[in-house]
Amino acid sequence: MPVSFQTNVKHVIVLMLENRSFDHMCGWFGRGDGVNSTIFNRRDPANPASPQVFASRDAEWLGDLTVDPSHAVLDVNVQLFGRTIEPSPPVATNVGFVLDYANQPGTAPADAGNVMKAFDPLKLPVLSTLAREFVLCDRWFAAVPGQTWPNRFFVHAATSGGFIDNNFRDYTFRTIYDNLEDEGYPWAIYFHDFPQSLTLSSLRKPEYLGHFKNSHQFFVDLRAGNLPAYSFIEPRYFDFLRWKANDQHPPHDVRLGEHLIADVYESLRRSSLWDSSLLFVLHDEHGGIFDHVPPPATVNPDGLVSVTPPFDFTRLGVRVPAVIVSPYVDRGVVDSTVYDHTSILATARELFNLPNALTKRDQQANTISRNLKAHPRTGAPMTVARPPEATADLFHTTPAAARMTASHVIQDLAHGQASAAPLSEFQASLVAAANALQVEQPPRAGVLTLARLVDNQHEGAVHVRETAVRVLRKQ
Repeated sequence: MPVSFQTNVKHVIVLMLENRSFDHMCGWFGRGDGVNSTIFNRRDPANPASPQVFASRDAEWLGDLTVDPSHAVLDVNVQLFGRTIEPSPPVATNVGFVLDYANQPGTAPADAGNVMKAFDPLKLPVLSTLAREFVLCDRWFAAVPGQTWPNRFFVHAATSGGFIDNNFRDYTFRTIYDNLEDEGYPWAIYFHDFPQSLTLSSLRKPEYLGHFKNSHQFFVDLRAGNLPAYSFIEPRYFDFLRWKANDQHPPHDVRLGEHLIADVYESLRRSSLWDSSLLFVLHDEHGGIFDHVPPPATVNPDGLVSVTPPFDFTRLGVRVPAVIVSPYVDRGVVDSTVYDHTSILATARELFNLPNALTKRDQQANTISRNLKAHPRTGAPMTVARPPEATADLFHTTPAAARMTASHVIQDLAHGQASAAPLSEFQASLVAAANALQVEQPPRAGVLTLARLVDNQHEGAVHVRETAVRVLRKQ
């Protein structure tokens, strides 16, 4: 439903976090289609006598999901259908989340039910405040029932080229940034340690590399009133000394992502650009964590399908948290329109009058324009309460503490601050991408780089950060 007036939204900002479901984060907000204590999964959905594991509101910021739940398409099939091969027709009942988590290597039997845990709203004061003050979308689905890379490709390009995994390839499809560029709209991708979007070869054109900026530059640009028309923010994916991952990807501390959301919102709210901005806060996919709403059917974007594993891209992924923040939306709205990540692209096309959709998916996606008003409202909070977390509080109240200086790095290494946590599957995929992107090194240096032992988050963080610096020629 297009806007019926000339909108004053001139700046679209997308903050996309990692791997949490709607029920897990927003299900107990008391608004929209949330979860309740009568909803359950059986440990074995094929056995009517199998023990029930009920949804609860006792999720912890970290520690519940030390084994990362799987979100590969065959595992998501188990979560949705109770079996690896989707039935025909693919009618989801969302009965297999506990079963699938129990089957993951390293999951203790007593921990299998942890995927049913959700957060009490008091533990997520930032997200719950924004959901209360702006628009909470309770039918926003991941673009595909699969992993991070294809879902992030859909938010950039409305397709993943027929691929459903996290493997590095020559991804050449057209993106929203090409459409913006053609129409003269400035854009930027702000990243913390490594931009996953850099795995798109179509974004590694020399003339595009200057559009990738370090995360701190977002706040500099915002204060200066120089934010581009379209901004995409990528969180920190790795723990590196005092700079902890703030992506909320299990098993990372959810509080750090709360601080990132608060930083972005409060800085935007205080800026001169607030009255011309639209902010999306959402997660890329559900991360294997329980949600009770079956995903709907959708359209294949471009005729491409995955053979191994089989998937035809005609159904959406599991619901994810999504909040629309702007002075042009009413307070306390629950929007139950079906959205997916390509709704952002469709909305941008509408707001900026871009001429063409990228694929059939964003061509038919619902836009959020039904929520936009002609005039900005007043009274949105200037600040939001944050969850207690000593390290994060230091970072966000004392900006100098978060500056990545040589002295800070040396000091942290001397005090044994390096993370020895193993790489997640997603982090390993970024390390593999960094290996594939080795550029402009003498042969000996290149061999030594590729021979580096990267088996923990600290080493992974160093490796991907160095690669980003080389590829983007940034210091």
